[in-house]
Amino acid sequence: MTKSRAIWGWVISIIAAVAIAFVVRTFFFEIIVVDGESMLPTLQSDEKLAVEKVSRYFGLPEHGDIIIVHYPNMSGTYVKRVIALPGETVEVKDSTVYVNGEALSEPYINNAEPYMDMAAVTVPEDTVFVMGDNRAHSLDSRTSDIGPIARSEIVGHAMSVIWPLDNIHSVQ
Repeated sequence: MTKSRAIWGWVISIIAAVAIAFVVRTFFFEIIVVDGESMLPTLQSDEKLAVEKVSRYFGLPEHGDIIIVHYPNMSGTYVKRVIALPGETVEVKDSTVYVNGEALSEPYINNAEPYMDMAAVTVPEDTVFVMGDNRAHSLDSRTSDIGPIARSEIVGHAMSVIWPLDNIHSVQ
């Protein structure tokens, strides 16, 4: 084997590895860093999440799923919990979330501070209504600039915390 052929073999191997990594990150799996306090106490700032992206191609997430989304006209990704699905009506009264008139049981939220009421909103088709678990400190679907999140803006479904190593666990 000539030296030139060996070099080309390495170049092709490196290009193939980069292409495979790009495809995996784009379509299947990504690691996201939690930034901020909007998901306390469920998730802490600077934790790293393993995010699967395949399920987004097969339908909307389910109630209570923690998903990664893009907000309209904003950069970056946001970690939020799915509260309501298309056709459902969501409202907030006295720091309680109601979906279709029924109060949600939400043992995962931060009850330390009350949060603002919100008039009833019906979730449009092909969107989801998301909120952070730390309701008093979360920028989410309750804001008119954001509103319900289109299916096309869902990055993926958070599966587990993978960093720090002493706190690895699945998320729900």
